[in-house]
Amino acid sequence: MAGITTYNLMGRPSAAIDARALKVAVRDTSELQEKIDLSKYVDMERVNPTRLVVVDQFPKAGEQVPAGTPVMLTFMSKDSIPVADIADLSEAVKGKYAGADVKMITDDVQSDVEIKKVLTDKTEYIEMSSTQKDAVRKYAVDKGIVESDASEETIAAVHKDLTFIYNI
Repeated sequence: MAGITTYNLMGRPSAAIDARALKVAVRDTSELQEKIDLSKYVDMERVNPTRLVVVDQFPKAGEQVPAGTPVMLTFMSKDSIPVADIADLSEAVKGKYAGADVKMITDDVQSDVEIKKVLTDKTEYIEMSSTQKDAVRKYAVDKGIVESDASEETIAAVHKDLTFIYNI
């Protein structure tokens, strides 16, 4: 059975869907295509195919439904998620990115090869090498997230937040 795996906001598989059971209503986009050059957006999605995240699903993941039941997925561009709407962020990250959206953080991370590599690795802060920890501290200080004398706990919290946000 060919299926599509959907993922929840934590990046974990949440359901497998039989592709033959999907029914999609397709809107006529010819007028839109005539008025807007969509090719640059399509190319952007090819470069970064994880820009959209599933924010809701009906029926909910894990519910037992009869075969052939349509599944409605609600997508959102992760770039437009306001940082203020993300729960349990450290005070340092909330303060630095108050009023910003996820795109600002991902753009900041994209500009630094070292931190991008560290955040993509998704290693827990406590398990990181001293070189990786130094990269996180340097990045956080350079971007004005924390002061240079910030505690290890603060740096660990910033790392956790940035890892989550970058890898949504």
